[in-house]
Amino acid sequence: MEKNTEKKTTSAKLNAFLEKNRKGLLVFFIIVIVGLVGFIAYEVFNSSITNKGLTAIDTISYELTNKAVGLDDAELTARKNSAMEKLNPYLSKGGITGVRANLLAAEIAFNSKNYDDAINYYNQVVSKGRKSYTAPIAYYNIGTCYEQKNDLNNAAENYKSAVEYKDFVLRTHAQFSYGRVLYTLGKFDEANTALQELVDENPDDSWAELAKTIIIQMKADGKIN
Repeated sequence: MEKNTEKKTTSAKLNAFLEKNRKGLLVFFIIVIVGLVGFIAYEVFNSSITNKGLTAIDTISYELTNKAVGLDDAELTARKNSAMEKLNPYLSKGGITGVRANLLAAEIAFNSKNYDDAINYYNQVVSKGRKSYTAPIAYYNIGTCYEQKNDLNNAAENYKSAVEYKDFVLRTHAQFSYGRVLYTLGKFDEANTALQELVDENPDDSWAELAKTIIIQMKADGKIN
């Protein structure tokens, strides 16, 4: 009996609370609903902007490469200049849009042998997507740019950064390049460590086979034990 009375009392108190605060609760739920709708609209809006940006970059890439074989240097240069002009608004964007824009800009710069510009664009790719699959690609290509500039210390540093991404599809190539550059720099012990790690981890890989030849050569030359 006491329990029934207690339940009725609790129910009465709850009803009284709801009645008393009905307007306040209604406002609260309206705020929550409006906020949720706003959040969804924001996400859809952002997604729409991202898709438009990516579509624009794909179009720029297509216009740059479509039927490019056979064009003379002047025509190719004109296409590159046009592409860079159209890419410019997207280079400062965040997220995948900025990453894709800077990747394309870096490729254009690299193919034009503007290695300093390419390095800058690739660094933007890293900063905008450090945890993305594009980061090790950018590090690897930065290493290649520095090799073209004959700056082997920076080349080695960036190849090493690419190697640190365990799921990088070109990891064995990057690891070989890292060891090869260290060998060229005369850092034989470090080169041996990097190349031997490649051999131990991926003994059947083609880059591991090349690594073995450098290790054998260093031993033959008395550079390592």
